[in-house]
Amino acid sequence: MNKSIKFFSILCGVALISASAEAAERSNKKVTNPSTRRDAVIFKVHNIEPISEDGIVTGCDFDVTLYNRTSINFRNFTLNMAWNDKVEEKFKFNSYMEKFLTKEELAQQKNLIENAADIKPLQSSITVNAFGADKQISVHSHVNSEKCYLMLSNASFSVTPCDIVRNVDMPNIGNNFDNKECTALFQFVDTSNPEYFGQFKKLSATELEEQNQKLEEKELTDIDSVIDKIVDNLGTSDKTLTDIN
Repeated sequence: MNKSIKFFSILCGVALISASAEAAERSNKKVTNPSTRRDAVIFKVHNIEPISEDGIVTGCDFDVTLYNRTSINFRNFTLNMAWNDKVEEKFKFNSYMEKFLTKEELAQQKNLIENAADIKPLQSSITVNAFGADKQISVHSHVNSEKCYLMLSNASFSVTPCDIVRNVDMPNIGNNFDNKECTALFQFVDTSNPEYFGQFKKLSATELEEQNQKLEEKELTDIDSVIDKIVDNLGTSDKTLTDIN
């Protein structure tokens, strides 16, 4: 009888200690993925589809999805986006060809490159009307360019004008922000951010992970309390059995 109780208590203790260690290991994991802000209008460019004529790409259809996490209601705004062509800039001159050119031809080629016009970024703008707080909207658009691949990378952007509805909860905010203030309310989400590949949510992936970690830490504390009670009960049981014997 005495051995059975001891064995059962030890098994329970081992199982709970194992669960405690596993929970502790999960809680020590750090979130290193890019995150989005709680107080921003987050947006992404997706569903990018090259449009071709006679086998030649002439344009790009795409969608822009925006989620308004702020408490601001917008009457309208225009989102201007630009993507620099780093690929073409990098390969203006193919160094592999150097071995096939004479010094005069090489100098001439490099001179032409230096005098060539700067490569213009791919640019596109969309206008959004009546965009309320905690709302999501998708806008379908098109741009005349063969460089659809650029839209998968990070973009520079500006927002202007920024016409908002006066919010009674924010009496110090007028009906308009200047361009810099309005742009600061927005955050671009590109393919380097895991949130790009799912539905936008009220909280960022990082904040959701932090909430989960707090729950795991609470579970860990609860498990430790149970283990302490089992150890105390084990000592009480041993004393009782010893007295009986």
